[in-house]
Amino acid sequence: MNWKSSPGVAERAALEVSSRTIFNDGKPVGVQGVARDITERKRIRSSAARQSTSAAAVAEAEAVGQLAGGVAHDFNNLLTAIIGYSQLSLRRLEPEDPVARNINEIMKAAGRAASLTRQLLAFSRKQILEPKLLDLNLVVNDMSQMLRRLIGEDVELSTSAATDLDKVKADCGQIEQIIMNLAVNARDAMPAGGKLTIETANIFLDHEYAQQTCRPSRART
Repeated sequence: MNWKSSPGVAERAALEVSSRTIFNDGKPVGVQGVARDITERKRIRSSAARQSTSAAAVAEAEAVGQLAGGVAHDFNNLLTAIIGYSQLSLRRLEPEDPVARNINEIMKAAGRAASLTRQLLAFSRKQILEPKLLDLNLVVNDMSQMLRRLIGEDVELSTSAATDLDKVKADCGQIEQIIMNLAVNARDAMPAGGKLTIETANIFLDHEYAQQTCRPSRART
């Protein structure tokens, strides 16, 4: 139902209506009704529902993060034992020994598993920061398989790696978290599918570039 609150402006209200039929000598002669404006009540309920849904989503995300962190820590302990015993075994074998080659493959697989563990710890935000020199091309390459699973089949993933890329000093887990967040945002921005390209390059940000980037933009009329 609409009413005019000011000239030329119409507002929509939510009404709760109850009615009854009026009889005279057993014949209906009219209808009596009462209408209540429940616009504010509905607004409050809608706001409370949104807050409840948001709080539940945050709690669920925190629970998933805690679970991922716990699993990653336990799995990391198992990997430490696998890698440690593999290294001890290699010390007793000649490099050309077939068994040594098998153990090396075990260590490579354990290394890939350790990379996945770092990504889980980065997701749960429970990884201890360990800045070190990183080759971002290797980081992106190690994450490519996980990113493809993350973005789904509708989004094509491609990488463009600079051959002369300089190393950076950063925490590997944080870099992986940044890449995952960017990939998820890109996926969400392409609900109908598309192409995601991750490119590495050496870029020098001089004072002039920083001034242009930080300068507030003005809306054009």
